[in-house]
Amino acid sequence: MQAKRIRRRPSEDERTQRAILALVLSSHPHHRTMPEMSREIGNKEAVEGAVRRLSDFGLIRLHGQTLLLTDAAFHCHRLETL
Repeated sequence: MQAKRIRRRPSEDERTQRAILALVLSSHPHHRTMPEMSREIGNKEAVEGAVRRLSDFGLIRLHGQTLLLTDAAFHCHRLETL
């Protein structure tokens, strides 16, 4: 017997992380910057927190103000689109 999975609503931070990752993936191989993300998403503090968490998970690296997509994130994205 398999346990039922309960779906939960994503938090505001998770929605911000998803938006940032989508924007970085969509512009790959070009890079996005923190100021661009803040303008597009509209909340500098939320962007900084979300980028920090994405970096902790190894999906994005921050080089100065530039967001760099990691190979792991790009590979996972590529697998999803096959």
